[in-house]
Amino acid sequence: MKIIRLVNSIAFLLVFTGILSGQPISLITCIDSSLASKGTLKSKITDVEIAKLETSAAWQRYLPDLSVSYNYRYNPLIPTQIIPVGQFSPVPTDEKRPIKFGTTWQQNAGVSIYQPIIDFTLSNRVRESRINEKIRSADAEAAGRELVTEVLKSYTNIWLYQERLQAAALDTLRTYRTRELIKARWDEGKALRADINRAVMNHNNALSGYHEVNSSLAGEKIYLSYLTGLPLVVLVNGPYDFSPFTDGMIEASLAGPVSDSIPSVEILKLRKELFEQQQKTELSLRLPSVGIDGFLGANQYSENFDPALAGSWYGSSYVGLSIRVSILSGSSPGNRLKQIRKQAEGIKSELEDETNLQSGNNLRLSVEVQQLSYQVSMSEENISLLEENIKLAQEKYAAGQINSYDLLNEETELQKEKTGYNEKKAQLAYKRIELLNTSGRLNSFMDNLK
Repeated sequence: MKIIRLVNSIAFLLVFTGILSGQPISLITCIDSSLASKGTLKSKITDVEIAKLETSAAWQRYLPDLSVSYNYRYNPLIPTQIIPVGQFSPVPTDEKRPIKFGTTWQQNAGVSIYQPIIDFTLSNRVRESRINEKIRSADAEAAGRELVTEVLKSYTNIWLYQERLQAAALDTLRTYRTRELIKARWDEGKALRADINRAVMNHNNALSGYHEVNSSLAGEKIYLSYLTGLPLVVLVNGPYDFSPFTDGMIEASLAGPVSDSIPSVEILKLRKELFEQQQKTELSLRLPSVGIDGFLGANQYSENFDPALAGSWYGSSYVGLSIRVSILSGSSPGNRLKQIRKQAEGIKSELEDETNLQSGNNLRLSVEVQQLSYQVSMSEENISLLEENIKLAQEKYAAGQINSYDLLNEETELQKEKTGYNEKKAQLAYKRIELLNTSGRLNSFMDNLK
């Protein structure tokens, strides 16, 4: 499983050493840390290990079945048999006599062995265990993908918030300059009180926006610490490596081939395969099994309680081929087969629906990513033009060529454009992450991070 990379204690220590030495916190470091520390994923991986042990146990049923038995019996009533003793005379007669077989005390000890040679039920049980193992592996893979996706979203939010924080800091400087320009005109008696109030409000809004983004950034780092198990002080103070976003690594991964390893589809395929295998197992219950039976032991007979009586032990042994065929049992194989076939039909329909759903989701997300990419690029151009307009407006206002109303309108337009830009950029990032996951390209993206 590519997505489940268990980091051992030495590697984990090296990760911390690299972070604490001042190296940038990378996305792959956060992902590896989360996969190594999250208890829910460890539980899924434990299920996989249990499934492997179950498969091993199924294989072990092919090993010889060896058992040792011993018993000491007291026979208060010795069984009697009617023997036609007349048949043993030189001239056979119909004479019969009752004869007792056995003694008052009896010991039995021996070793039995059975070695299966051909057993279709055992082989089918092994195949079932292998499929169950794959299903649990797919469950763990899905849990790993969910965790990686959540870490990727959180890391993306930190990148977005840091970019917004830098932009918000520049906004406060710009609105401060505008406020000071209008305040200077107010001191000269050339501006209205409403103009200075509006300039102060714009600056306060910029400051409020800065603190809001800063608070959101801190909250996201706390959440990333929870996801990864990394110390909060490291995530708060350490630098980050945002090259996967600035280098277009996500876009490059989305342009690659689509994989068919989507967990939800893969799990349904395996469940369908399991039901098909269970039908074969059920049918194999009526097939013959072939093995070798063997026994080696001895019996002791005595009229008195004397376990160590000499000369009273008699050996017994046999070895032979055993063929077993089940003719009739308490359960109805036909009813069980019908149940399994109905379940298989249900899974088949569910698999078709899930495949169509994922295919539709991929097409929809691809269109949305393309549209949002266009909107973000247009918004970036608009922001650049509006910022240039504000600089020109500030210069004109300082020179007395325009009034404060025009300058403040430019400020308001820029704030609106930036708000829309931030929302679209966040939507674009989330849609790309969603498309990475649903299209099966997440493993490709992970490989590019190495």
